[in-house]
Order: sequence, then C-alpha cells, then structure tokens
Amino acid sequence: MSLLSDILATLFTRHVQSTAAGADPRSVETLIADLLSNHGEISGLTIGGQILARFAAMDDEGKVAFFTHMADKLGIDADRVRETLEAFEVDQTPANYAAFLTAAEPGRQELARRLNRVPGATPQLVAMRKDLLRLIPRDDPRARIDIDFQHLFASWFNRGFLVLRPINWESPAHILEKIIAYEAVHAIDSWDDLRRRLQPSDRRCFAFFHPAMPDEPLIFVEVALTRGIPGSVQKLLAEDRKALAAEDADTAVFYSISNCQAGLAGISFGNSLIKQVAEDLAAELPNIGTFVTL
Repeated sequence: MSLLSDILATLFTRHVQSTAAGADPRSVETLIADLLSNHGEISGLTIGGQILARFAAMDDEGKVAFFTHMADKLGIDADRVRETLEAFEVDQTPANYAAFLTAAEPGRQELARRLNRVPGATPQLVAMRKDLLRLIPRDDPRARIDIDFQHLFASWFNRGFLVLRPINWESPAHILEKIIAYEAVHAIDSWDDLRRRLQPSDRRCFAFFHPAMPDEPLIFVEVALTRGIPGSVQKLLAEDRKALAAEDADTAVFYSISNCQAGLAGISFGNSLIKQVAEDLAAELPNIGTFVTL
C-alpha cells in the first residue's frame, strides 16, 4: 500500500510540475486571485505551481512588483476588522470570534498557505522571503509582508517539526559541501579542514533539518570534546593538535554555530539546537560534565 501511495504521489507531483511549467496567458495577479477563490485541490495545486514557477523566473523588478501586489492588495480590510471586533465585543460567540480572526488575517497569509500545498513549495517560499529581505528595505511599508512570513515560518519550522541529525565524515557529499558553504563563524578552508572538524573522535557536528527540506541544513553547531576549557578557538582548530579519545573528555565546547538559510532569518533555532545536542552528548558520554560556548 505504501509503495502504491509513493508511486501515485510521484506521478501527481510530476503532473503539477509539468503543468506549472507550461505557458499560462493570465497575469500572476489573476492567478493569485484564482488561487485564493479556488476550492478544488487539484486545480489549486496547479495554479499554485504556476505562481511559484512564474515568481522563480522573474527578475528583481518583477519580484518587487509581486511583493508590491502582496502588500497593497492582500492585506487586511481595516473597516471589516473594526466591524467584526465590535460584534465580538457585543456578543462573544465562537462565530463572532472566528469572523474577527478571519478579518484580522491578511490575505497574503492564506496565499502562502495555499502555495505551500504544492509539492516542494516550502524551500521555494523560504527563497521568496530571502528575495523579500534582499529587495525591500526594512523601513519600506511593504516590509510588513515579512511579518506575515515570520508568523507562518515560526509555526512551520517550530521545534516539533525539526529533525536533529549528526554530520560526520561519512555524511553525503552534498551535505558536506553545504556545511563548508554555510559555515559563518570560522571559515572552512578545504576538505582537509572539514575532515579535521568531523572525523576525529573528539569532534562532533549536529544540524537541524526540516522534513520539507531534507537536503538543506537549517542550522548546525560544531562541538569539540576537550579536557578542561580551552583558552582559544585557534587551539581547537590547530592542524597539528593531538586528538583526544571521546571517553577521556570532560568538556563539550560549542565553538561554532551557523544559520544556513537567509530566508529563515529571525526564526530562532539556536537555543533549541544547543539544548538538544547537550542532552544527547550527556546521554552518549556521561564523562562530559561541562558544556561551554566560545
């Protein structure tokens, strides 16, 4: 049954992708309106795929126009918000409460939700926010769109959905390449440098992944297992240092933590990652009694 489901899901994904790749004479604004008014799942996925494909093909000018449309046409109706709030204040029924919440939510949030139903849409929406942060100044009124992205991403990428995975020298090459590219604190100069950080018994690396982005680390932390607290990071990264057996260490040093996705800026992962790694290391190596950051 699982195999059949996987085959059907693959065929359906290919159908949506091939349809999205086809030419559609309608404007992207018309597609957005159609998607928000559409109640059919199949046609909604097709339209959503069209919008995502169209956005990905836009130049910066086109993307700014897209964001301008989102800001100007898919916001909230202030009069409607006041009306529903007044109705709720008079009679606090579930129906009035639901009407107020509906009125208070910008249409662009529902747009993002419907786009996210398209197979493979989550990384595309993260990339869309990356473009938003790059193209729209923070003091621009259109930057209010980012509040909606943050609101949605905080739910979509909450700790309950994240998967902690160890990264080691045997991890797939495409993941290791991204660790090199995303290291933001202490640059990894070469594959030999990466191997020195991953292969020895006194080195660890862990990353959070999201099921919708299984090949993209969201954040990762590098850990050195030591005896005592080292005086500097340079000593930890020295090429000629002597490796320590993990069972002889008494300290775990979190010496580098890197956020990987610019489109997830402001979404907090670091504290959860360090806490989870510390718990896992304490369970694996009871000899570790001290946890520090450098």
